[in-house]
Amino acid sequence: MDKPTHLKSVAAFLVRRSASPHRFAHSFAATLFGSALELVLIPATLVYLGRRVDRAWGLGNMAYGPYSRWLAMAPFVAGIPWLGWSIYWQHKKGQGTPLPLVPTRVLLCDGPYRFTRNPMALGGILWLAGWALLANSLSALLGGVGVFALLVLSWDKWIEEKELLLKHGATYDEYRHRTPFLVPRFRARRHQSRSERPL
Repeated sequence: MDKPTHLKSVAAFLVRRSASPHRFAHSFAATLFGSALELVLIPATLVYLGRRVDRAWGLGNMAYGPYSRWLAMAPFVAGIPWLGWSIYWQHKKGQGTPLPLVPTRVLLCDGPYRFTRNPMALGGILWLAGWALLANSLSALLGGVGVFALLVLSWDKWIEEKELLLKHGATYDEYRHRTPFLVPRFRARRHQSRSERPL
């Protein structure tokens, strides 16, 4: 089934954005805004709203004593490398930023992108899950992280994939069919990575 017309329009707009030169000021501002959003604003909002909902609905803690802090370490340890590595790779190899208005200009198939097509989404979801566990908030974990994952993965599936197909055609289609959408696959690949494909 064809994608709705408005989704195609958004994808076409992003293609035009990636084709235009990225000024340093735009890239710098996008990096600052994206970092503040991902690292500070979204986690703070998640924790604040999660605790308020827990109190309003009378939800108890998920764990007691130090256990919630230890549980939080697992998604932090798993998520931070994916998040940091993918952001760095988009700057270094992709000639862009994670912010959609200053998108990458080349197709990334190496680095973290050889294991999953969406390493930054994976890292972001784990990062927020860590904060929800650290806050010991059931509603933040099940509601907040769940809504974040739904929104981000929907964007990646219905907007970003369309954009990459428009920009890179068969090269991206080949990469898409051999690389998982989200859950990493660690194994020897039979195909060479085709990274840094210019527009």
